[in-house]
Amino acid sequence: MGHPGPILIVDDEASIRKSLEGVLNDEGYSCALASDGADALSQLQSLHPSLVLLDIWMPGMDGIETLRRMRAAQPGTPVIMMSGHATISTAIKATKFGASDFIEKPLEIDLLLNAIHRALGTQDSRSPAAGELADSIDLRSPEGMPELQPLVFRNQTLRGALMPQRTLARSAVLYGQGLHSGKKSGLIFEPLGPNSGIHFVGVSDNRAVPAHLDFVESTGYATTIRLGTTHVATIEHVMSALNAYGVGNLLIKCNGEVPVLDGSSVQFCSLFEEVGFESQIGDWHQILVKEPFQITAGKASIRLEPCDAFEIDYTLEYPAPVGKQRFVFRLDDPAVYRKEIAPARTFGFARDIGLLQRQGLALGGRFDNFVLFGEEGPVNDALRYPDEPVRHKIMDMIGDLYLLGRRLQARVVAHMTGHTQNIAVLKKVREAL
Repeated sequence: MGHPGPILIVDDEASIRKSLEGVLNDEGYSCALASDGADALSQLQSLHPSLVLLDIWMPGMDGIETLRRMRAAQPGTPVIMMSGHATISTAIKATKFGASDFIEKPLEIDLLLNAIHRALGTQDSRSPAAGELADSIDLRSPEGMPELQPLVFRNQTLRGALMPQRTLARSAVLYGQGLHSGKKSGLIFEPLGPNSGIHFVGVSDNRAVPAHLDFVESTGYATTIRLGTTHVATIEHVMSALNAYGVGNLLIKCNGEVPVLDGSSVQFCSLFEEVGFESQIGDWHQILVKEPFQITAGKASIRLEPCDAFEIDYTLEYPAPVGKQRFVFRLDDPAVYRKEIAPARTFGFARDIGLLQRQGLALGGRFDNFVLFGEEGPVNDALRYPDEPVRHKIMDMIGDLYLLGRRLQARVVAHMTGHTQNIAVLKKVREAL
């Protein structure tokens, strides 16, 4: 067809690369394949492709960062972004940074071919000059690492039991949907070095927000953190799993809300175990609670007491069919957490759904990602445990109480608490620190 070079297909999923290659070969195009951003940039220099098809959600260097670097290196090469888990703002950002088009997965062949024809036919008029590009793009460091704030490791007072520092062994991607926003969402997990802490950042943003109490913005129905324009909602489930597996250094790229998945943390556990862990050198101590801390708000109460480990004794009391439930859990073995706590799902009541959605919440609630209780019991699925609600409350608490970046060494006795009380008692611990 007279194209100066092949179409470069960049996607971390091999099946998508091969499927696109087959379709485009049938249309008479030659193709080259890249599994990540670094591979794509390497091939860009030697191949001089006529067009790049670039996925957004990739481990290592995400698609937006790869786009920035491609446009800086070869501003005349058109790039079409692809994603099944992106918000409108992400699409706008991709276009702002020079993408010729943005198409959603699963890809429709006619739409894809039309986008390719448009890009190849308009690449000269759509491409900014190199000087204009340099003015519009604020390139990050060669490693693409945003600025971090290692608050956790600056002053480790109240030193309890020593824990090894830990991160993930490699990058990983997880897709889903936000429970409250209802928007498609995804996560990219990137290992960080020792003494870094856990941070969240938007796709290719420069400003990372630490997963730390100092940056908690709100606790209404979920825990949300914010720093400037970077905010991440519903972090408690992933933080719970990170606490359980002792991961203290990690960068998590997220477009606004952590995906709810099936309403539990078990898929995070599966991903972490699949990826594996890397032990790191450096002091990292649990927070030793030496004296009781108490929070009471109406029927809700939470008390922290000295203990030789992290233990939660939680009681909830709702009208039938939930009733009164109590569960005691000691966090000292990830395998036990995965078996006893991680599968417990978010729950709600049919009588409350209308009110929540009028408030702009629970817009992503579906029958496969939370337990909905009616007057007679769960209406959408069988319970995974007879006392699944109280176990889920414990799961949330394990995540919220990790927002000082170190595991508590304390016994927690709680009654009818939620995110607000969890954060309130953690503030008392911070004062002691």
